[in-house]
Amino acid sequence: MVLTDESIDGFAAQALHGWVQEQPAWSDLPIVVLTGKADEFSRSRSVRELQDTLGNISFIERPFHPRTLASVARSAMRSRLRQYEARELLERYELLARELQHRTKNLLAVILSIAGASLREGGDGQEAFIARLHALAAAQDLLMEGDGRGAFLFDIVQAITGSFGNRTAIDGPQVHLSPTLAQGFALVVHELATNAAKHGALSREEGSISIGWEVAVKADTTTLLFKWRERGGPLVMSPKRKSFGTVLLERALPTSSPPRFDYGTSGFNYDLSVKLA
Repeated sequence: MVLTDESIDGFAAQALHGWVQEQPAWSDLPIVVLTGKADEFSRSRSVRELQDTLGNISFIERPFHPRTLASVARSAMRSRLRQYEARELLERYELLARELQHRTKNLLAVILSIAGASLREGGDGQEAFIARLHALAAAQDLLMEGDGRGAFLFDIVQAITGSFGNRTAIDGPQVHLSPTLAQGFALVVHELATNAAKHGALSREEGSISIGWEVAVKADTTTLLFKWRERGGPLVMSPKRKSFGTVLLERALPTSSPPRFDYGTSGFNYDLSVKLA
């Protein structure tokens, strides 16, 4: 803002002062005032009053060379641009803080749900509860590597099943998951891997697992089709009672249709479909 000292009488200065005080915390509008010649005492007094009233102010005494005004104006504009950059950073921090608060509440809700089901009488017990927390922690690590914006499905599957070496085969396109879907898949893959190690294909040396997925696009809907195949393990049978692990495999993800559990003679198969968009 460029003003002349003649235009800033008492009323105008107070109006400007009120406007400056209403600026947000990030804003400190630079003001350039073109002054006329005056005695030293009057000039000093005027400078002090305007600085106290308007804050970020620069003075240019007339007459002056046009380049002088251009130089001061460029400096003021550069200062203003830096303030806009600071505003954008503050807005981003506020957004991240709200997102972190929302995600923390969701994560705590998931943990409480897992704890309630795992630790209750007849549940899977403390060991299963801790293992599920580790799966969630692995998903959180991947989310943080992606600035909290999500994680790739391959990275989640690899992080959970990588310890089984070449007994697991992973095949699928790169699919980026939202934070909620990433947490859900971490729990599902961990549950499947745990069951395979205890009762399924990974409980036998010759057993193996094939994990794959594909993306189907129809009209305005994008669906992820996830497949888990176990081979070379013991004969599998449908459980007599529904444990929390089964409930988790059914409900950890917002599936577009109920997951399919197949306890066939060739091995356990698990399929689910999740809407991505």
